[in-house]
This record gives sequence, structure tokens and C-alpha cells, in this order.
Amino acid sequence: MKRRSSLLFTLMIWLSLAAVAQTIGNISGTVKDPKGAIVVGAEISVRNEITSETKTAVTDAQGKFSISGLTPGNYVVGVSRTGFKTAEQKVIVDDKPLAALEIKLEIAETRVEVNVAATGTVKANADPNYRALRDAAPTESYTVSNLTLTRDVGTLTFKNGKITFLPPMLNRVAVAVFVGEGEFNLTPAIYLERQHLLQVIEKEKVTEEFTRVILTFTDDTYQEIKKQAQPSGESSDAKTLEAFKDFRNDIRNNSRGTAENIEADLLAYLYNPKRGTFFTAYLKTRKHNDLRYYVRWKGVVDDAEEIALINPDRDSKDGGVWYSAHFVGEYKNGTASSEEDKRTIDAQHYKIETAIKGEKLTANAELTFTALVNGERVIDFGLLPTLRVSRVMFGEKEIDYIQEDKKKDGSFYAVLPEALVKGKAYKIFIEYQGDKVLQDAGGGSFAVGARTSWYPTVNGFGDRATYDLTFKIPKKYTLVGVGKLVKEWKEDDFAASQWTSEIPLTIAGFNYGSFKKKELLDEPTKYTIEGYATSELPSYLRNAGEAIGGMTPTRLLEKGMIEAQNSMRIYTAWFGAAPYGRIAITQQPQPFFGQSWPTLVYLPIISFFDSTQRWMLMGGINSKLNDFIQEVTPHEVAHQWWGHIVGWASYHDQWLSEGFADFSAGLYLQYTEPKLDKYLKFWEKHRELITEKNEFGKRANDAGPIWMGWRMNTYKNDGAYRRIVYPKGSYILHMLRWMMYDRQTGDQKFIAMMKDFVKENNQRNASTEGFKEILEKHMLPKMDLDGNKRMDWFFRQYIYGTELPSYKLEYNLTGGDGECELKFKLTQSGVSDTFKMPVPLYLDYDGKFMRVGEISISGNSTSQEYSIKLPKRPKRVLINAYHDVLALASESVGK
Repeated sequence: MKRRSSLLFTLMIWLSLAAVAQTIGNISGTVKDPKGAIVVGAEISVRNEITSETKTAVTDAQGKFSISGLTPGNYVVGVSRTGFKTAEQKVIVDDKPLAALEIKLEIAETRVEVNVAATGTVKANADPNYRALRDAAPTESYTVSNLTLTRDVGTLTFKNGKITFLPPMLNRVAVAVFVGEGEFNLTPAIYLERQHLLQVIEKEKVTEEFTRVILTFTDDTYQEIKKQAQPSGESSDAKTLEAFKDFRNDIRNNSRGTAENIEADLLAYLYNPKRGTFFTAYLKTRKHNDLRYYVRWKGVVDDAEEIALINPDRDSKDGGVWYSAHFVGEYKNGTASSEEDKRTIDAQHYKIETAIKGEKLTANAELTFTALVNGERVIDFGLLPTLRVSRVMFGEKEIDYIQEDKKKDGSFYAVLPEALVKGKAYKIFIEYQGDKVLQDAGGGSFAVGARTSWYPTVNGFGDRATYDLTFKIPKKYTLVGVGKLVKEWKEDDFAASQWTSEIPLTIAGFNYGSFKKKELLDEPTKYTIEGYATSELPSYLRNAGEAIGGMTPTRLLEKGMIEAQNSMRIYTAWFGAAPYGRIAITQQPQPFFGQSWPTLVYLPIISFFDSTQRWMLMGGINSKLNDFIQEVTPHEVAHQWWGHIVGWASYHDQWLSEGFADFSAGLYLQYTEPKLDKYLKFWEKHRELITEKNEFGKRANDAGPIWMGWRMNTYKNDGAYRRIVYPKGSYILHMLRWMMYDRQTGDQKFIAMMKDFVKENNQRNASTEGFKEILEKHMLPKMDLDGNKRMDWFFRQYIYGTELPSYKLEYNLTGGDGECELKFKLTQSGVSDTFKMPVPLYLDYDGKFMRVGEISISGNSTSQEYSIKLPKRPKRVLINAYHDVLALASESVGK
């Protein structure tokens, strides 16, 4: 017994030691590409050669990985990443520490053929439940009298008439047709939406008498109506059938650009009952043939808010979005925010292979994504309707998809065979081909029109994914893509290239044409600046070019590259280093339009002309055009920070992109122009854009607060978005800069705040509220006008409000140098009693402004009289010398 106990005790000790040994093994390392750059997102597998036990990991943002808890033994470390050959390395794990591995990957041979099936084995629009919804007719009929349905802020009163339901789908009745007399009412939940209604319909509430309503819903609308209605005794009638037929023809016809595939949208909610609220009323009223009221969990207007009332007829005087807001309960409990995430899946990686021939594009796309909610079965993709899908694979299985005729409600949806599980990763493969992505402009120029829908995007700019892009194009052309160029090669009459991005990007794109390329390396920023332009003009400019002696866009390519180089240096100093490593400045045939994708800038062709050529082409000097040309490159380069490194959470927050990029263009002028005049004129021009009245006597600023985004565009203030979000957005940042300015440290405090904002929102979509939090973290005591260490007063006035003050400074100078005395007082007018502002005071010494300090003033009032002793008599005394405060007028009167 003793011997047995001793052996048992020894065995237990051995097993304990073995258990300890099992936990001491660890393998870590770094994965790099052939040039020594880190590889993010590489898949790591560590396999025990004896037991075949395998553990996995993924390299992080520094290209590193670590796997612990390994038993002693021989292991094979495998590394795989799209675009690289799979690598393997053998290691031994024992009780000795294992040095960190460094594994280098080789570039993989790339398959350039883009195989697209003529037709898949699964036909479009064949899902049986979709088909049943699409083809169903109303059958179950009731008469109604003074029946009321309330959905959030909207109320439908069916005074009298007949309501008929379509047959149930997935055990739920979800569509109804009403013909008769009724009234729709909407009372906005928040003040800003009441003010917007005044802009659109000149009323603070909506009252519309209707004669027909189509309802789509997944809630208890059917049961609610049945309790209050009376069976009509007939399945349907000719009037109802005709009304429903007319509605379907209208809603499916995309001639006005307002078509909706309501069956596909409804099916997404029916397949996933956990999704939340879905209710839509399509109204035909006495005044409007088409008025749409939405209550949808996933959001309506840019997926930002759940409730919306829209008149889709943009040609009418009251067309557009009348109302858009969160659920009324969210305002009551304080949870309404533009940071709400309405996505159902998170796109993580795209592998896209594309062939271009003429204006035709043929492609396949593999998307790796993660489910963000449980139960999803329908994915809505942003794909240009002229690009026709031929096959969709989910895993190894070909699946159903929805894509109606391109002239109808031709949006593309994938119908999954199983419900998604939150947190699980999936892959979907899509083949498609078509036209309207590219337009041959002649002279080797192509307009890339569908820049956000040439591939099946999911959440627009809401996603950040890595990309592996392969393009096959005619050999005579050059293609430039986002990310970095991995490889180029020739195949028959085609040129192929591969572009990858290890840093997640907001969007992918390319430019294409008979480009000549130039390249330079900027040492201070470690950035490669590339330039691409054609030697010939597009067709529409060729005659004009020949008439004035010829124009060659490539001649001024270097100018655009230098502007980009200077922009990169300035913005790196003010906002922090950009992560992409390269930026390509490319020519596009559009004359007055620029755009910026991550690493890729599209500049208007007119920016490649010199001032003499522009003068001859336009028939004279156009100062606004010259300003645009000077500002367009630095503005678009700034979007590498504002829009891509830092995105925007919703249309309410887009001023954080466009306004910040516009502010950056102002910085560029300040640093690159020899005199300050150009910089000061930049801000005066912005003030005029905001305050000038149009033919209706409306200022752009009258259209609404900047927080309303593109919804500010109305019939009587068309173009207000462009004249507010850009100039007022930049002016807001400009005002904050000068509030934070210090005579000793200059702009250091403002720069620190901006770098902090970029750091906190790196690879994220920022919100207005988030920017306010960063600002309050860095605000100076002199900015605390409410005494609560918050900037509520400023945001209330300039971001959520539309007030603009006027100022008058009255001053008197007595004496000369050594004994000069300044007496002054300041008047603020044209604002409410709560409006407050620190107004800067300057002394002008022969054109050089010295900032004396700030005068804080509230409401319509005049400050007390101040007296200051000055060592030297100034030429004049003034306020807002640098356009520090956005105001209708700033006047200085004195002697």
C-alpha cells in the first residue's frame, strides 16, 4: 500500500508539472512584406506536428501576433494573406523562451482572368417569398370610419373608405391598400425640425388630406385595424385593384429617380422579426401625388434617423425631405444621437477583380464581413443598376438575389439561405457586368461616374475595409487605384495591375486613361506624390484648345504635384501624420469638380491649365474660377484627413469633412501666399457666400443651421448646402482657432486640439457631439462664457442656430507715442438676448495687426467704455482683423 501510494503521489507530481509545462509555450512574431513593411490582417495558424492541434490568430495594426498556452513540441507556423504566397516556418516549443519570429511573405502570382458566368443557375428575383410579395393582390377587405393609426409623430385618420389587405407572408399580413377620405398629421418632435418645415412648406406642422394610402408594416397594424373596422363582404373591388396597380407602376418606375423596391425592403424585416419597427405609408393627397412617411429601425435618410416624411418630387417647390428625426422617445430619454450604428453587417475585406474594355466593366467581388446583429437574411448593396449581377455565392452555395430591371426599382439585394449570427464572419461572392461606370470623353480621358457604386458596397462611407483590387485594362491605357501598387504585368493586349490596402479604407476607387505619370518623394512627410495626366484634351475642349494654340494637361502636372506636396507638409504639421504613404493627383475630364478618395485625388481638367489659357478659354478674367483653381488641390488633399482618416457619422456631421477641408485650404493660402491679402480675401469671400441674398431675398444662412446638412437645399434656397457646409463649416473652425490663439505660443493650443481630434477618431466616423467633447477638453478659460467649462453657447449659436451678429466699434485716440490713450466701446446687434461672443480687438501698426485682447459681449447691447494706455499710437483700431468672428457686419469708427 505504501509503495502504491508513493507511486501515485509521484504520478500526481509528474502530471502537475506536465500541466504547468503545457501553459508555458508561446509563439509570437511580426509579419512583413518583401520590402519590410508590416502586414496587417494576416491569418496565423500554429499546428502541433504530433497532435495536429491548431491555434489561430490575426496580425494586429503593427503586424504582430502572439499565441500562448502551447504544449512543448514541434510546431508549424503558417501565414496567409490575400495577395501573398502562403508561408510556413517550423519552430520548437520547450521550456526555453522562444525569440519573436519575423516572417516575410512573397507576392503571390495573380490570376488576371475575370470570369463572369453568362447566367447563374439561380435566376434573379426567384426567392419564393419575394416572388409572392411582388405578385400578390389585395384580397381581404374592410370598411373603416374615423379609424386612427399613430406611429411616432405621424397620425393617419381614415375618415371613411375601404381598406384591403394582401395575403399573409411568413405568417404575417404586411401590406394594405386604402381608398377613401382621410387626413395625415405630423407634429415635429424637436425645434430644429419645426424650423425646417417652415423653410419647406411654410408651416410648423403637416396636415394633408389623402385619398389613397398604401401601408407596408411588420408590426400589429393588421390587428389594430381589424379591431376597429367592419368586414366589407367582398374580397376586393375594381377601384382598389386599380389604385394598387397604379401605385406599383409609379413606385417601380425609376424615370424620376425615386423608385423603391418596397418588397425587398419589407422582406428584410419579415425574414428577421428581431430587426425592429417597420412601417411605411405611401400617401396620395389632395396636394401631392406622392408623399412618403417612414418609421424604420434601420434608418431612412442616409440611414441616420428612424422617422422621415419625404416628398420625392424634387421639381416641386416643396420637394425633398420634410422631416427626419429619431424616435420621439429617444429625445425624451436623451438617447438620440447621430452616432447610432444602424449597420447590420461590417464589411472587413474586399477582393475585387475587374476587366475594362471600352465603357464596359466586368467584375467579381468577394466580400468578407462580420454580422453585427442576429437574424439577418437580406443584404442591401449599393451597386449601380446598370451593372447586372449574374451569380451570387454564399460560402460554397449559389444563392438567391434580387435585382429588377435597371430602368425600374433595380437595386441589388442578396437573399441568404440562413440567418446570420452576430459576431460571426462570412464571405459572399458576386459576379456582375455592365456599363455607365465609365464614359469615354475622348483624348484618352475617361469620366469615372459611379465612384461609390462600381462595386457592391454595403454601408457607403460607414464601413472601413481592406482591399485587394486587380484590374485588367487595354494595354494603351494606365490605371491608378487606391492603396498601393503591388504588381504590374502584361497579358496579350491587356495591362494588369494589383492594388492592396492593409490600412482599412472608407471607399475604393480608380482613375483611368492615357496618362503620363510623374513621381516624387517628399522627405519631410515620407510621402510619395504621384501625378497622372493626359497629353491630349477631351473631345469637348479640343477645338477650343487648338484655337488658342494648344493645351497639354501634362505640362502643368508638376504644378499640381507641388501643391499636393505643400499641402501634405502643412496638414501633417497641423493635424498629424497621414498613414497611407502615397497620394496620386489625377486628371479627370469634368471641368469644375474635384473629389478625393483615400490615396487618390480627382482634379478637374481646368486645374491643369495656366491662367492665360483659362482667360482665353473663358473669354476673360473670372476671379471666382481663379479662386477655385487655387483652392481645389489643397481642399481635396485635406480630405485625406477629413473624410478618410476621420469620417463623419451622419449627414448632420458632414461639415466635419467639407468644412474642415475648406478650413485647410485657407491654411494653405496663409502659408503659401507671400502676402496676407489672399488669406483675408478667402475669409471675406466665405462671409459673402454665407450672407449674400439670392433672388428670393434669402441668405444661404437663412436655410437652417449647418447641422441640417444637405437638407438645407430648398426651392427658395437651392445651393444652400454648398454655401453653408463648406464656408460656414470652415468659418466655425477658423473662429475656434482665433479663440485659442495665444500671443506667446501662437496656434499651439489649437494644433494640439486638432491632433487630439484626429487621434481619438482615427479610422472612425466622428460626430458633432464628439468634436465638441474634444474641444471642451482643450478649451481655454477665456472661452468659458457660460462658466460651466462647456462650449454649449458656441454650438447653440453657430452649429444648431442661424443667428449672425453685427458689430460697431467706436473709439478715440488721444496723444502720441509714449503717452497715447485709447478709449472705446463695442455694440453688438441683430441677435437674441442670449447670444454671446468674445470679440477680438486689434491695433493696426502700418498694416501689421497686434491683438490687444477680447471683449465679451451678450445680446443686443453696448459694452462699457474701456480705456487703455498705449506706448505707441496705432494707425487705427479695429475688430475682426482676421475675420475672427462670423458676422453680418463689423464696423470700426474712430479717430
